[in-house]
Amino acid sequence: MSTPMKRAFFRAKAATVRVHAGAFHRELLANERLAPDEFADLQNRLARDIAAFAMSASPFYGRHYGELGVRPDALTDPEAWAALPILDRATVKQHAAELRTPEATDANTRSALTGGSTGEPLSTLHDARVPSLALSWRMYSWWGVEPYDDLARVGRWNFGRLATIKNDLAWWPTKQVYLDAGLISTETMEQFHRQLTTTRPRLIEGYVGAMLEFADFLERRKLSIPAPTAVATTAAPLTASARARLESVFGAPVYDEYRGSEFGWIAGECGHRDGLHIFADVRRVEVVDEDGAPAAPGELGDLVITDLRNRVFPLIRYRTGDRGILRAEPCRCGRALPLMEQPQGRTTDVIRLPSGTVLAHRLMAMFGAHPEAVRLFQIHQLADYSIVVRVVIGDGAEARTHIESAVGSLRERIANEVPVSVEYVDALPYTGGKTKYIISDVAT
Repeated sequence: MSTPMKRAFFRAKAATVRVHAGAFHRELLANERLAPDEFADLQNRLARDIAAFAMSASPFYGRHYGELGVRPDALTDPEAWAALPILDRATVKQHAAELRTPEATDANTRSALTGGSTGEPLSTLHDARVPSLALSWRMYSWWGVEPYDDLARVGRWNFGRLATIKNDLAWWPTKQVYLDAGLISTETMEQFHRQLTTTRPRLIEGYVGAMLEFADFLERRKLSIPAPTAVATTAAPLTASARARLESVFGAPVYDEYRGSEFGWIAGECGHRDGLHIFADVRRVEVVDEDGAPAAPGELGDLVITDLRNRVFPLIRYRTGDRGILRAEPCRCGRALPLMEQPQGRTTDVIRLPSGTVLAHRLMAMFGAHPEAVRLFQIHQLADYSIVVRVVIGDGAEARTHIESAVGSLRERIANEVPVSVEYVDALPYTGGKTKYIISDVAT
């Protein structure tokens, strides 16, 4: 079907069966063009409203905030907001039944399970009345991709036959093709390659580890695909080397996204690819130090996030376990949405030295000067504190030299306190398409 016809069908759906998503999409597009002070007022109002609602509807917040004497009308003041207690995973898990509000029904909730990378599973609820599709539509438009364009996804989809049919009908005439990252095999990648060749999607989006696996498959088989308009990655840090590799194989610019199972979409890069725009009209993102005090822009700290739209399971000032940095300066694109740097990994993703020194910042950028030298890498600290840097070597005659130089710089950074070795491997393990970049066996 031609693009004009797909556009017409999309507009018809946005005015009928997806009227709420269409209206929300228009609202989001208008929000990103607000003046900075107008946008700040919008976010403050949304934050105040969700806190007031949570106090009135959620037994947990009613009791928790009531004991502290919280006044929702005062929460437009940044200092008053920063004084609200920060929730951690254990607290949410313990009080999940009380966090849920009377608005939560089977019809308007979606279950969200997280914990695969932390070993501490947590089940929360998304508000299904919030049309999250509109968030992706806005982000895709930054990359030149329209909501009605065909796309391909690489992730944990695992649709059954009936669910696949329902999904295809819901998206028609737009086509979506899938590679289940949890069950990658030669056969599934061959099928995915055939689908990409036939469908020619404008966007390929998926887990970094699984996307790299598929890229390796294409190179081994000397296969190619029609170049999409954009490639997008999520589920793990997008290193410079992984970005360069995916761009080389897929023939398109690669954009980074930040999502969380508890929230869904949180931030994404625009065409400038210089920081991620926070979807601050649906999520409030803060960075705090280990004591919970606000970190200054440019300082690394713990990410604390509030869902401004979830009225079935409010999450207010929830410490995600990820680390990040906020930017003070606006993006050159002119959008009102503030910027953050790429998340730096989880709070548990650190290297600890016998002296007490902790390395938790910029480890993912250790090959940034020569990203082409590595295809993928992993830093593994053994129980005796020694460090092994596993590397899938990249292209170029100088690749090994650049790798040894980067590892030498790491040795200098830690003043040779512990041995650091390089291990060249053909592949790195991943689970469900996700690669863990930092592993530590040191007891804490």
